[in-house]
Amino acid sequence: MMDYKISIVFSTRKIDESFIEHLRKTSIHKGVEILPYENNGEYSLTQIYNKGLAESSSDIVVFCHDDINIETKNWGEKILKHFNKNPEYGILGVAGTNHLIDGCWWSIRNAMHGTVKHTDGTKVWSNKYSENYGNNIKEMVVVDGVFFAVDKTRIKHTFNESFNGFHFYDISFCLENYLSGVGVGLMS
Repeated sequence: MMDYKISIVFSTRKIDESFIEHLRKTSIHKGVEILPYENNGEYSLTQIYNKGLAESSSDIVVFCHDDINIETKNWGEKILKHFNKNPEYGILGVAGTNHLIDGCWWSIRNAMHGTVKHTDGTKVWSNKYSENYGNNIKEMVVVDGVFFAVDKTRIKHTFNESFNGFHFYDISFCLENYLSGVGVGLMS
């Protein structure tokens, strides 16, 4: 049995082997477990993600959408280093906010941080909300669900399954953990 360093969980309408290979190649090659869940609306994202938390073999679990384009090589090693160096953090993402006033992390433009790269399979585009923080973690209240990592040993709450569908699960998850003292941060 393999000793996994990182587990990657995502929900998709149809499993795409090229996306799985993209995750494998850009992460850390060895020591990565990929748990794709084919889901055509039978389950909410919170149900899928809780299933991923329960079935993942490693303490570090990455949740991502299947329409992202990752250009950072060895991002898995970077995540492991951040969690090792910053034990106060249990949730790390690539975009989020340090101010939450109405339940939407994107409501205050100048409080948005990070960068997200998307793809539709043909085109790639970026949404850049702030400067790059280098190897430092920037404290957040919530991070966007497009791509984030958790250390299962540090979080206090799983995903709230009363959130149906595919929206606001990330805000609920981060906020519940943040209010219970779990550090939520942004990594560049």
